[in-house]
Amino acid sequence: MSEENQRPSGADQSIESASAALVAFLDRLLDLGRPETMENLAATDITFSQLRVLCTLGSHGGPMPVNAIAEQVQLSLAAAGRTVDKLVCAGFVDRREDPDDRRIKRVSLTDDGTRYLETHLALQHDTVRRFVAGLPAEMRDNLCAALQPIVYDSVDHFLLEPEPGRKVS
Repeated sequence: MSEENQRPSGADQSIESASAALVAFLDRLLDLGRPETMENLAATDITFSQLRVLCTLGSHGGPMPVNAIAEQVQLSLAAAGRTVDKLVCAGFVDRREDPDDRRIKRVSLTDDGTRYLETHLALQHDTVRRFVAGLPAEMRDNLCAALQPIVYDSVDHFLLEPEPGRKVS
């Protein structure tokens, strides 16, 4: 194999460098909020799987069938059903028959579930706010200038292209 084929191209190096920096940044940012997140989960006996289901329901904006929740949070249908059962018992979600097909159970957040999710997200937002407040003004401005075009561009940069050879469901 020639030396030319072994070296990453400039674009590949740029992708690797930016990816590594972003992952390191996000890991450190998540570490900042981890104590509050763990405390919040422990205080309510919520598991990570349950939190993932709550977040999925919160971002979906309406009732979801259990099979769609299972697919979204990457749990088996049985595990998703058990997770939903526990959330129903905790009063965080409601499960009702689909009016058009009684075999389908639709799950939605209750007011308590919505409040829990809002509290959890507020903790995360507070962590980010405290981090940003601790940055020098020039770094804050640079961070804002780098992120705003990505977030507010007319092109949705958050739509991922499937990896080559990976099946899309």
